[in-house]
Amino acid sequence: MTHSAESAERHLLDPTVRADGDAVDQLLHRDFVEFGRSGRLWTRAEMIEALLADPEVSGEPEDMTVHEFASGCVLVTYTLDGIRRSSVWIRKAGRWQVRFHQGTPIAAHG
Repeated sequence: MTHSAESAERHLLDPTVRADGDAVDQLLHRDFVEFGRSGRLWTRAEMIEALLADPEVSGEPEDMTVHEFASGCVLVTYTLDGIRRSSVWIRKAGRWQVRFHQGTPIAAHG
């Protein structure tokens, strides 16, 4: 069974959604922050601007899993384009919003 936070994460990865400011505004919690793969801290406003400027996503998410912390609070993890990603989603007023996201490059082992 697909968790609705997983569906929300997949929705946020859709380039059509990422190009729609209203849709992104609805999906990002008002206190959203992201630690990007470079280590940069992204604010909500910066992330909305970045998604609108470049909505494309390369590849498909792999190994997506949902870990429930408490009712209405989950961690969604997956790999996309060589980046291990994690998002904390919170359900408020019946809808899921992402509160935190982090992307960590997967180190090449050799």
